[in-house]
Amino acid sequence: MDSKTAVIAGASGLIGQSLIQRLLANSDYATVIALVRRPLGIQHEKLTELTVSFDALASMEDFPSADDIFCCLGTTQKKTPNPEDYSKVDYDYCMELAKRGLKEGADRFFLISSLGAKKGAGNFYLNLKGELEHEVSFLNYRTIYIFRPSLLRGDRKENRPGEKFAQFITRLIPFLGPWKKYKPIHADKVADAMMKVAQQDDKGCYFYESDIMQRM
Repeated sequence: MDSKTAVIAGASGLIGQSLIQRLLANSDYATVIALVRRPLGIQHEKLTELTVSFDALASMEDFPSADDIFCCLGTTQKKTPNPEDYSKVDYDYCMELAKRGLKEGADRFFLISSLGAKKGAGNFYLNLKGELEHEVSFLNYRTIYIFRPSLLRGDRKENRPGEKFAQFITRLIPFLGPWKKYKPIHADKVADAMMKVAQQDDKGCYFYESDIMQRM
């Protein structure tokens, strides 16, 4: 397989931190380009960091060409309580990334969404994710992969007491049968699933829910 170029946005997040390490270690990728707001603090011969304004992706003159675009962008209601600002990060930035990647010749788009995402859902967050999935799925990529993790486990930089409590409680619940997909999943498992899927040669749009990623 020819060595490829990957672009990743959201590399400072929980999944993104894990994914970029796997991209750098993977021999299929000769170049990994991280779109960042501030330096990641990673030194690697395959890594190039581009400091960008995500508000200006549409007009960015030097957007890199790549084979694969990995979108791990996202925020939380605690960090971004204003719905308009929240939508900007979780929807607008992701859509602009997808459009610019396609415009610059990328073949595949990898998107982190959420378990329960559904256009028209009563929940603001799940509806937003569903809207994003819907719009991305109509873009003319050769392949689109959408990953829907449940509650994420992992070591976050910021303290989230509510989420830690939820993780503790859910560890006590036996997730059986149709409830398996709601079992919390470690960010490393999501990143592993993304890398395994990246080895495939598919055409079309594919969804991977949390329980499928747990088994990969």
